[in-house]
Amino acid sequence: MCGIAGIIYRDESLVGHLGADLAALIQPLESRGPDSSGIALYTRPIAAGQVKLVLRGEAGVDWGAVQDWIEQAVPVLDTHVTADDRRFILDLTQDLPFQVNEFRRALRTAFPSLHVMSLGQGLEIYKEVGAVDNLIQKYGLTTFQGTHGIAHTRMATESVVDIDHCHPFTTNFDLAIVHNGQISNYYRLRFQLERAGMVFETHNDSETIVNYIHYQLLQGKSLEESLEALLHDIDGTYTFLVATPDKVALVRDKFAAKPAVIYEAADKVAIASEYRSLLQLSNFDPNALIREPDAGEINIWPVTTPAQTAAVLSVIGS
Repeated sequence: MCGIAGIIYRDESLVGHLGADLAALIQPLESRGPDSSGIALYTRPIAAGQVKLVLRGEAGVDWGAVQDWIEQAVPVLDTHVTADDRRFILDLTQDLPFQVNEFRRALRTAFPSLHVMSLGQGLEIYKEVGAVDNLIQKYGLTTFQGTHGIAHTRMATESVVDIDHCHPFTTNFDLAIVHNGQISNYYRLRFQLERAGMVFETHNDSETIVNYIHYQLLQGKSLEESLEALLHDIDGTYTFLVATPDKVALVRDKFAAKPAVIYEAADKVAIASEYRSLLQLSNFDPNALIREPDAGEINIWPVTTPAQTAAVLSVIGS
């Protein structure tokens, strides 16, 4: 049993509330998952050709050596220190002798005590073992800004409790998932995906979901098509959220075995495992559309630009 939550803002003026709203959503869900918690948030994208690399280091990691190694591979434009993490802004505008995912694997091989949290133009992932308050206090979560994000509280049932096995999971630029449930055909799917070239870093069955979606996207499928294929190919009981730079999706299995509640108002969309979490939202609207998704239902919400936001608010208000 785990807790999942997500937010998509329809009102540009609310982006300063993202960290606080995600924290408010997952605090009540700690009863569903006391072992660890994590967030994936999407800020405004940085300049074209640049990416944010968020790393978590275990005690004793030599950050000076890490930075030297990275700078020998790719130009570093900026470094930001956050608790046990480092956030690097990398310049990918030059011709590089490697693919970015090769760089990620090589970095992890060179420094086994490093954890690659996220890589992307907008995506930043932060995780912490233990109580949700550990995550909030360590990173000053309530100060974070962004357009949308997803979050998780974990109760470990089939794999160890450590940073690598915490949610959210990511495998590619700006792609993240959080999951509640079990994947029954995990080993078969993992074998198939690894043969197709996908890389697994943990023994958490949730990693199958993000690798499956990543693989489908590489085949040229849309997010919608990828999720429809997933419902057909993945067995188990699950509800999960997937986030990209411009969309957030909620998928519920064909048995509706795992809970989810959707809140849709003029200014935001929020999703949580339990209704009581939604009551903690800033500016909670009791007249909002609040519903439970059906079995096998896929919901996808666009992340709106300011111009699109104005149109959405106009339609809702009419």
